Amino acid sequence: MPLIKSGSRAAISENISEMVHAGHPRNQAIAAALSNARRYGRASGGVSPPFAERMAARQMFHQGFLHSVVPGRTDKLPISVKGGAYVLPADHVAALGQGNSLAGANIVNKMFKMGPYGTTAIPTRALKSQGAHLNLTPKPPKLSASGGSHGQPTPIIAAGGEIVIPPEKIMERFGDLDKGHKVLDKWVIDTRKRHIKTLRGLKPPKKN
Repeated sequence: MPLIKSGSRAAISENISEMVHAGHPRNQAIAAALSNARRYGRASGGVSPPFAERMAARQMFHQGFLHSVVPGRTDKLPISVKGGAYVLPADHVAALGQGNSLAGANIVNKMFKMGPYGTTAIPTRALKSQGAHLNLTPKPPKLSASGGSHGQPTPIIAAGGEIVIPPEKIMERFGDLDKGHKVLDKWVIDTRKRHIKTLRGLKPPKKN
């Protein structure tokens, strides 16, 4: 697919996104988008190469919902996430949305204030309808005992339909990264149990 011949911020982001969705490795997509931005940026009055480098660096970390045709239990997407991030499995996301992955992602985005949703309050009614019993009262962030910061690039192999929650969002909600991971582990297990129970109770498809 042809790249947008521009060095603008929007063009860099769009070129990276389109190449990744077309199946190119993320690092390759970033490199191609940067090269394109350097070539056309100055001629079109777009962003400068240093800015393009900084923007691409942000693109190297994935967070949020993974839009992909790769099946949810087939780890084939090589991406980089921030160290300490938590990956919600695709079956969990779909179960939250009653079989609709996008609806489930919508709930998670609101809970952790990711993506286009910037709500300060958690949509309690929506969460209760999905049986999500999480203690999500915001608490002061706490770093590890060693004083080190999280967020170093960590390569993983992911699957379509999963959601990457960055470490800063986990700490914002739970106050501690390890505690947050334990709560999220339990949430995934409990959701699977409830979803299995729900599926067993469904009526069979109607006959013509």
